[in-house]
Amino acid sequence: MLRLVYECWQMILRDYWSSQVRDNNYFRHESDLSTIDPSAVISESHATDSYQNVLFSLLRFRSHTGVYPKRVTVVTHEFKRARFMECHFPAMGFLPRLGSGEVMAFPRVSLIGIDPPEEVTPMESLVQGESLRGIGLWRRDLYGVGQDLASKRIIRGWAPGMVHELCLNGGYEPVVEQLVSWDGGAGNEWFPHIERLPWYYGHPP
Repeated sequence: MLRLVYECWQMILRDYWSSQVRDNNYFRHESDLSTIDPSAVISESHATDSYQNVLFSLLRFRSHTGVYPKRVTVVTHEFKRARFMECHFPAMGFLPRLGSGEVMAFPRVSLIGIDPPEEVTPMESLVQGESLRGIGLWRRDLYGVGQDLASKRIIRGWAPGMVHELCLNGGYEPVVEQLVSWDGGAGNEWFPHIERLPWYYGHPP
């Protein structure tokens, strides 16, 4: 199982926060008596947005273990749930394409949503921001390659040549490398070989 934690930190801070997570015992509640083996925890440092966080973590897991995870759990803010369920997971082939507000349970993917306290950031503000700058953009640009989302990636440290760096010596399947570099076709087109992806939801578990 792979647990993906959506990080909102800019790329330059990733190594710092990775060490902070380890130093703070993975921020477990004091009542949690379970143990976490640090050697079983790996981090991914290339992603610059929520879509890349999921996709690049799959690649990191594959390069570390030699296989793709059988199950993915994303931990993020609850107000971003629709972004993952309607956009990211279907765009990668983890879920079939869902309509707005449609809910579908699927055993290979799940999401744990934790919103900040109301006194820190009012929910109305979060929902409005997600509608304008989050899912509102992703619905029109599933792979984050259009002007608005691509410019965010560049600001956060992404460069087109990093696709080659990410895939170099990774041993990934050609179809996976094609997904990583998919440019949306003639516009906001679905990845055409989605059914060939190793983790495609239609494949037997």
